[in-house]
Amino acid sequence: MDINAVFLASVLLVNGLAAIVWWTAGTWLGLSRRAAWHWMIAAAANGVALALLPLDRMLGMPSFVLVANVLVLHGLISQRRGLQAFLRLRHTDLSHAALGLGIIVFNLGLCLPLGWVTVGEVASSAAIVALLCRTAVENHRPLGEEFGFGLARAHSTLLGTASGMFVLTSLGLLPGPVRNLWQQLSPEVATFIFIFSHLAVAIMASFVSGYMVVIRLIRKLQHLSHHDSLTGLLNRRAIEYLLSRETQRLQRFSESFSVLILDIDHFKRVNDRLGHAAGDAVLCAVAQTLQAHAREVDRVARFGGEEFCVLLPHTLHDGAMQAAERLRDAVSQISIPWNDELIAVTISTGMATADNPHETMEALIQRADQALYRAKAEGRNRVVAARRFAVA
Repeated sequence: MDINAVFLASVLLVNGLAAIVWWTAGTWLGLSRRAAWHWMIAAAANGVALALLPLDRMLGMPSFVLVANVLVLHGLISQRRGLQAFLRLRHTDLSHAALGLGIIVFNLGLCLPLGWVTVGEVASSAAIVALLCRTAVENHRPLGEEFGFGLARAHSTLLGTASGMFVLTSLGLLPGPVRNLWQQLSPEVATFIFIFSHLAVAIMASFVSGYMVVIRLIRKLQHLSHHDSLTGLLNRRAIEYLLSRETQRLQRFSESFSVLILDIDHFKRVNDRLGHAAGDAVLCAVAQTLQAHAREVDRVARFGGEEFCVLLPHTLHDGAMQAAERLRDAVSQISIPWNDELIAVTISTGMATADNPHETMEALIQRADQALYRAKAEGRNRVVAARRFAVA
């Protein structure tokens, strides 16, 4: 089998698989859809560009180099646009359009008819290197802030390596001994080295992009597993874990804490009279108010239905009562606009302080619940402290 045919098949296989993977990720898995589609276009463009090298030797058409450079530049533009979409950066579509259209007109409209292959290759290389460097500088800080500066440095190094490789191989700027050795290689070996090195860089770039997508997906799943989807607060499982940890700290270091169980008054009336959409609006408004008026160290969670739980670390009875009254007063002052009316909201609160290391988390929550029931029975819109824990 002709070695050029083997090169062509390898390039099409690797880049074709990369394009299919990104198409699947963007279409079926919904993983950063816009970024995935741009990266799919980049993989396809780079694959076709590399495939033109063995076709150049098979068909004897050196002008393919100009077309390959155009495709590489457009692949890099798609790669950068994908990164801008993924990292939520400012889009530079106007400069991308000007650069892409300009290189097409210059290479294919001017250099190709006149046979200026070297001039077109030099101009394309300059544009490619400039775009790679601009992409590395633009994405370094956003990548470092979200994924760590180790990944940001790896990404910048990868783009720098790609630009260096392209300059050296495209413009013939190799050192004297290396250039002499390169010229002694057979055309098949030189093509193999060129294609293999560029394929390796392309594969590493796809790996870095895939790693970023997977890490963000994992973080999103972790967030969803610990947060309520409607209000954005912690969910019951997350707050119970924090309560368990505070209970263990109380048992080991005698660090007291308090817990509030809050319930929206007459919430069922809102659902029955105005519908569940109005009820969701009330839940979100109360959640935002509680989160806004809680201390930075406090943890607010949706406990279930219209109930909320607030964990107050290092807080004793008096401080917890003050915090509960502050939250109750803040909620009583909000009004949720709905259609042609305003929905007034109040909450009832049960407060329990954990200061006995023999008390379990379940017993603490039960005491706070009993205090909440008393607040409801005594007229609602009030805070009731639980009775102290009694050791049997």
